[in-house]
Amino acid sequence: MIFSTTLFLVFFTIVFVVYWFILGNIKDNNKRLKARIIFLLLASYYFYMSWNPIFILLILFSTIVDYIAGQKIHNSNSQSQKKLFLILSLVTNLGFLAYFKYVNFFLGTLNDISGSNFFVDVVLPVGISFYTFQSMCYTIDIYYGKMKPSKNFFEFSLYVTFFPQLVAGPIVRAKDFIPQLKVNQYFKDINFQLAANYFILGLVKKVLIADNIAKFSDPIFANPDLHGTLSTWVGVMAYSVQIYCDFSGYSDMAIGVAALLGFKLMENFNMPYNATNITAFWRKWHISLSSWLRDYLFIPLGGSRVSKKVFYYRNLIITMLLGGLWHGASWNFVVWGGLHGLALIVHKLYTTKYSSKYNFSKLSVSAYTVFSWLLTMIFVMVTWVFFRAQTFSDAAQLLKNMFNFKESVNYTIPIAFIALLAIVIIGHFFGTKYYKEVEEKQQHMFSNPYLQGALFGLGIFFVLLFGSDDNQAFIYFQF
Repeated sequence: MIFSTTLFLVFFTIVFVVYWFILGNIKDNNKRLKARIIFLLLASYYFYMSWNPIFILLILFSTIVDYIAGQKIHNSNSQSQKKLFLILSLVTNLGFLAYFKYVNFFLGTLNDISGSNFFVDVVLPVGISFYTFQSMCYTIDIYYGKMKPSKNFFEFSLYVTFFPQLVAGPIVRAKDFIPQLKVNQYFKDINFQLAANYFILGLVKKVLIADNIAKFSDPIFANPDLHGTLSTWVGVMAYSVQIYCDFSGYSDMAIGVAALLGFKLMENFNMPYNATNITAFWRKWHISLSSWLRDYLFIPLGGSRVSKKVFYYRNLIITMLLGGLWHGASWNFVVWGGLHGLALIVHKLYTTKYSSKYNFSKLSVSAYTVFSWLLTMIFVMVTWVFFRAQTFSDAAQLLKNMFNFKESVNYTIPIAFIALLAIVIIGHFFGTKYYKEVEEKQQHMFSNPYLQGALFGLGIFFVLLFGSDDNQAFIYFQF
C-alpha cells in the first residue's frame, strides 16, 4: 500500500475517522487510550499485511522476543543475565536481517570464490531493515539505562509497527515514541496546516519530481554502454534528484500522516544538497539512520574518544562500511559506504591538521563556499553510481563515460529534466529557512492560511496534471 495511491487514501480516511470521531468519543481516558492503541496496532498490521500477510509473523515474533528481553534486562540484578537477554534480542533481529537480506549475497560471494552454485530463493520482507533497528535500539537503551521498558505489550507492539513509518522510516527511538502513546490526544490539537504541508510536499517530491525524473535516469543505468559523457551525467544528476525526492518524499508523507493522528516523528532530511562538506551532508541526509549508526555503532566502537587517531578513523570506516551494507546486499553498497567513510576521514584530517595552515576560506568566503559545495556534490553524485548501478561492471562503465568525454551522439539535455532540476535547486535554496522555522516554531514560511491553501491546491493540481501514472514503489522499500 503506497502513500500516493487511492487505496491508501481510503485506508487512511477510515483510520482517521475511527481514531478521532469514534474512539475519541469514549469518555473514560484510560479506555480511550487503550482502544486507540489497539486500533492503530490492528490498522498497522493490516497495512503491513497488504504486501505479504505471512511476514507479519516475523514482526510478531521479533516483537515478543524484544518485549520479554526488555523486561528481563530491566528487572534482572545480574549483569551477566542482562547481557544474555540483550544478546538474545540482537541475535534475533540481526539473525532475521542476515537471513532474509544477506543469505543470497553471501552465497553468491561464496559461489564466485569456490565456483559452486549454491542458491536460496529468499523473499525480502518489506521494511525489515527499519523495524529491526527500531527493536534493537529499544533493548539497547534499556540495557544502558537510558529508558525503562514499556509495561504494556500493545504499546510496544505499536511502536514497532506504527504504519506511517513502518516500511521506510524515519527510524524512531522508543524513548521518543512510547511516551506519546500515554497522552490523550484531542482532535482540536491537530496542526492541520503543518501536517498537510508535509504530506503534500512529500507527494509533490515523489509523484511530480522523483517518478518523472526517473525517466531520465533509468535508461542510462539500464544500458550504460549506449551512452556518452553528457547523457551519463544527465542520468547521474537525475538519479541524485530522484533518490532524494523519493526518499525524503516518503519521510515527509510519513511525518504528515503521523501528525494527522497526533504523533510527532523526527525530521529525516534537512536540505542535504546544501552541504558544503561530506560531514555536513551526513548530518542532513537520512538523519534517523546516520544518528542511529552514530549512537549504536560508532560510539560503542569507541567513537572519537580513543587513544590514537587511527582508531577514530577505523571506527568511522567500519561504521560507513556497515552503513553501506545496511542499504543492500551487494558489494556496490559496501564500496559506496567505504568511499563515504574515506571522504569523512579526509575531511576530518583537513579540519584538524590542515585547515589552519591552508585556510583557503580567507581568500573569498563566497568563492570558497561555492567550491566546497561543488566538490561535495560532485563526490556525492559520483558515488551514487555505485548505489544505483546493478553490477560493478555497470558502475565502471558509467564512471568511464562520465570522465572520458565520449561524445553523446544526437543527445541534447531534455527541457523537462532542466525544469525538474530547477525546481529542486530552488527548493533547496529556500528550504533552509523553511526547515529552520519548522524545527524551531513548528510552523512554516507560508503561515498565512489563504496562501497555504493556494499552494496546497497548486501542488495537487500539478501532481494530477504532470504526475506519473505508474504508482512506482518508493526506492527504500527494497532496503
